[in-house]
Amino acid sequence: MDPLVDTLSSAAPASLRGMPLDDALTTRLDQADFWAAYLFEEDAPELDLDDEEDEEDEEDEESLTAEFHVGDGLALVLDLDVGNGYFNLALSAPELPEPTDLGWDDQAHFHPHVMRWSELDLIARALALQDPQLRHPGPVLALLARFVVLDEPDDPDAITPLMDAAFRMMRPGPLDGLRPETRDWFELRDLRGSGLCWRAGDNGHLAVEQLDRDSAPQDLYSLRTPDSEDFPFTAWAALLDRARRILATATTDASMHDPAVRAALSRCTTEEGHTHLASLVEALRTADAVHPVLLRALAEPASRAESCWAVEVLAGLPQGSLVKRWFGPSPLATARSWELRLTLPTESRPTDHAHTLTSDLNDTLKQAGSGRAEIAGGMGRQGVDGNYVSVSTSVDVLIRDDLSHGLSLISQVLRRHDAADTAELRHVSPPYDVMPIP
Repeated sequence: MDPLVDTLSSAAPASLRGMPLDDALTTRLDQADFWAAYLFEEDAPELDLDDEEDEEDEEDEESLTAEFHVGDGLALVLDLDVGNGYFNLALSAPELPEPTDLGWDDQAHFHPHVMRWSELDLIARALALQDPQLRHPGPVLALLARFVVLDEPDDPDAITPLMDAAFRMMRPGPLDGLRPETRDWFELRDLRGSGLCWRAGDNGHLAVEQLDRDSAPQDLYSLRTPDSEDFPFTAWAALLDRARRILATATTDASMHDPAVRAALSRCTTEEGHTHLASLVEALRTADAVHPVLLRALAEPASRAESCWAVEVLAGLPQGSLVKRWFGPSPLATARSWELRLTLPTESRPTDHAHTLTSDLNDTLKQAGSGRAEIAGGMGRQGVDGNYVSVSTSVDVLIRDDLSHGLSLISQVLRRHDAADTAELRHVSPPYDVMPIP
């Protein structure tokens, strides 16, 4: 048997094997409706709150947990309440009496801005080395990327290939090119230009704040602020330090300095380095010098991105530097999008008018690859009979790449629903200019 195959089963410490993705979660990850719900591509199933038995059955069926252990008693705990569309990330550490919340995400009162991209990439690499089940890029990125906040240092050239590969591994879809999930995620978590500042707080640990929230195009929602008393800063720093040590110890074998290994590695760090992987694998096997997970990433990769991060680790390169070299410019580097707010008067309309129109608009934009639309809220008043009367509904609209084409599609949908003359469309960023509807 190939030594690679023979050793992978014992690459992870016995205390970690098989724990992150249990049978129930593994089964759900293979089902299309899980990802549609997890990525908020569709509304979470509504529960009948008047039927306690149905509610309990739904919770039992849809509440799942993944625990990502890095050792030293440190682990990320992801609770997934798929039925309610609520996902919580916590940190378990020896000094914490119970897992402590880092952030959560839902479609109401979210606080998802937990970590930087470089931190997630680091953690995912360390977890891959600890447990062969957690190939990188793969389940860790696909599940935990929702807890990333992106700002100015984050380069889409270094990020896009990894996220594309993660979604491609976890979910059937296009075999090449930009994944729609990647673009949705990037736009949702991209707070570049929103005045984020990362600095060490009084406790010496890195925290994030937003300098001018009132004028920012997007708001920061994070527990990891300098004045936070809820974020477990010390335990989080210990988790990152443990991840760095895992990566450092993966390449400490003296035979890593073998001339043949170094020469083969050097060829793999060029723009066409992915074409030289076979010679690197041969050199590493001859020298018996590499962690079995890294060897698998080079010899039997699930994606080119998997080989890329392995070469980065072996060569001691900064995270993402070789990704940019191997994959070139990201489509997201030049992509443009516009966030708009559509207000629909509803007082004299049928009850389902706004929902029907928004569903049509969302489908039209998605089918054209031009964006998406979803209801954001509404206003109402008490009628003369004491019942609630809907006055207007607000719809968040995202237009991609071609604003004129997107406006044309909005106009077509509004006219189909006899709403073009009464609807109002504005930018969601200051100065909130009204957009003329063609």
